[in-house]
Amino acid sequence: MIQEPDIARRQHADSKRKASLWILVAALCVGILCGVLGALSPIEAGLHIMRNKLRGHPVSGDIVIVAIDDSSVAEFGQIPWPRSRLAQVVDRVREAGARRIYIEADVSTPASAEEDLALESALGAGKPQQMLLQHRFSIDPVSGSRLDSPPLERFARHGQAVNTNLVVLARESTIWNQPYGVAIDGHFVPSLASIFGGAVGGDGELFPIDYAIDVRSLPLISASDVLRDTWKRSEVAGKDVVIGQTSSGVAHYNAPGYAMVPGIFFHVLAAETLRTGRPVELPWPVPLVFGTVIACAFLFLRNRIVGRSVLVGGLLLVLLVPFVLEHYHIFMVGGPALALLVAAGAMRTWSSLFQSYRNRGLTNSISGLPNLNALRQEARLPTATVIVAHVRNFVEIIATLPTDSEGELVDQIASRIGFGAAGAPIFQADEGIFIWLSDDDCEDTLIEHLDGLHALFRSPIVVATRLVDVSITFGMDRDRSRPILQRFASARIAAEEAALGGRRWLTFDPANLADAEWRISLLGRLDQAIENGEIWVAYQPKLDLATGRIVGAEGLARWTHPEKGEISPNQFIPAAEQSERIETLTRFVLDAAVGAAAAITKRHRPFGIAVNLSARLLGRPDLMPMVQSVLAKHRFPPTLLTLEVTETAAMASPEASLENLQALAMLGVQLSIDDYGTGFSTLEYLRKVPAVEIKIDRSFISMLDKSQNDRIMVNSTIQLAHSLGRKTVAEGVENAATYDELSRMGCDFVQGYYTGRPMPLTALFTILNEEKPGSRLLTSC
Repeated sequence: MIQEPDIARRQHADSKRKASLWILVAALCVGILCGVLGALSPIEAGLHIMRNKLRGHPVSGDIVIVAIDDSSVAEFGQIPWPRSRLAQVVDRVREAGARRIYIEADVSTPASAEEDLALESALGAGKPQQMLLQHRFSIDPVSGSRLDSPPLERFARHGQAVNTNLVVLARESTIWNQPYGVAIDGHFVPSLASIFGGAVGGDGELFPIDYAIDVRSLPLISASDVLRDTWKRSEVAGKDVVIGQTSSGVAHYNAPGYAMVPGIFFHVLAAETLRTGRPVELPWPVPLVFGTVIACAFLFLRNRIVGRSVLVGGLLLVLLVPFVLEHYHIFMVGGPALALLVAAGAMRTWSSLFQSYRNRGLTNSISGLPNLNALRQEARLPTATVIVAHVRNFVEIIATLPTDSEGELVDQIASRIGFGAAGAPIFQADEGIFIWLSDDDCEDTLIEHLDGLHALFRSPIVVATRLVDVSITFGMDRDRSRPILQRFASARIAAEEAALGGRRWLTFDPANLADAEWRISLLGRLDQAIENGEIWVAYQPKLDLATGRIVGAEGLARWTHPEKGEISPNQFIPAAEQSERIETLTRFVLDAAVGAAAAITKRHRPFGIAVNLSARLLGRPDLMPMVQSVLAKHRFPPTLLTLEVTETAAMASPEASLENLQALAMLGVQLSIDDYGTGFSTLEYLRKVPAVEIKIDRSFISMLDKSQNDRIMVNSTIQLAHSLGRKTVAEGVENAATYDELSRMGCDFVQGYYTGRPMPLTALFTILNEEKPGSRLLTSC
């Protein structure tokens, strides 16, 4: 049974929610794994460095480094310097008014009595809280035990011990964090950065170094300048001073965003970080929660555009918020949240692409409607009636619309059909064919629905701001004993027969299956018919109203089948157009018609010949060579050949079509706009198309003697054409009254059963031989 539309929608929505839930769980697992394993650390580091460059600023200048640099080593000897020389540096810095002094030197073991006494005297000359001494520890690589190196008691009583161990990532020799201090021998030893930065933390607690502080702006004074007393004492007055080793002989580490720098720099940068505010580091689970909320909105919002906007906004926030937070000393680890959002977006995209790939063979690539493959898979086929809607002028409508409007046209058509389909899915076959299935067993109800749909399509639809009239008929197949594709073909034939019979709908009669098989194999038989001579050209005379003489004829394709008899052009010509066989058929008709006109011209007088040109050939690059070769073959003047294009095809005017029309006109071929009045003509179009003739459609001519409106329309068309330098041809002239009215209006040429039916070439020769000037009635056959 056919499911109710709301139930189907609910099932589709449930399936989509389940898929979204699985994507969310998988993306969350990706984010958690990235957080636990630190898989995105390189990306996180790169983003951090980029933000630091954008926030870059110099140091405060309150901490000065007295550097034992390469010039100091070259002048005063290799490191480590003797304690007496360090004492000289300490004395001079203290005398210059330094606030606090840290000495980067190992004072955990004794040296000579003279050296130790010199350093002790220098330390004792200052206040205990003014002097900071190194207290480090090391880890035995074999046993893993910690070895402490506190300052000797004789030094320690003159100053404060500070820890200067660096937290180095061994893999890349990079330093990101520093401790507030460590517990050594049962008592807490603050770090140098903690003392200089004025911030206190717990044992082993780390804080991030703010590398937005420019390492290159650290104030440096060479120790050699201090010892030679060639420095400015004011540079250290009231400031904290670090006497440290910076020469190439000491260990250097990687400062993110900078080159390798001496270890003492990191203590100063860490202290500068604490001076600007106590850093807060948000662990990765915090932004991961935010990312989960964004991913939920992206995956579960019904509006896809809004969902994608939320995802993009979330990604931007994860990338940009750290920049703002770091300005307030809040450092966020956003890599896992970023991984979560990227994974959610990638998995949803992959899921959509996979679903699209699965459905690619089941949907029309332009409209998105299910196609015949999807129809074949319908589970409810055995109990359903197959209904086909055939839009007869679908190709002509497409030719008049912008190139990207076909999807909009199909949407409009499917939307209207939906009113009569009772919520059933609508399938799209080839151009202008739509199918749906109905479980309604009551034929009267189905017919009522189809009548209502036909009435609905009487109103034009709006596509690309244009009003479009849709000509539609319907066919049904209620025989449930046959495969679906056969039933579809039967319903389609019924729709086409309804169109030929001027009916709104038609039910396929199973008794006509033999004829249905003939129609299905029409195209294959068409190829054979051309080869076997079953296709021939009939000629309908074209009469000059001014002289009453035949000045030309229109070549029309005809098919006489040995068993079926005459096959209607309305059957095989549209089929040839849809199957890319129209070029072969056109070449055959053009060659035969031009050959006939050339023979008449040689025997009688210059004789014009007109041939219909399919809209599908207008933009083809091989159109011009085909016309030129036929004209050359029969040595026929181009000015006597008229190519008729339908008004809708001419008005479409894509660039390639217009170029071909212009080239034909330059060659001398006459162009005629056929079926004029049935499309959407404008003066602009008439100006662009290089036609010399306008052929007024028979629908206006047939009622000319009865309808005042048609008389006004035809007369105004004739006057408009003449004002533009065009000739007019009236087709469908079937009585004397119409003939006389057209003559009074000043029409140039006429065609119709009154002046001559389409006839074989031999009959045309006979009429031309017997023609009397001024005669309006011709022998017809």
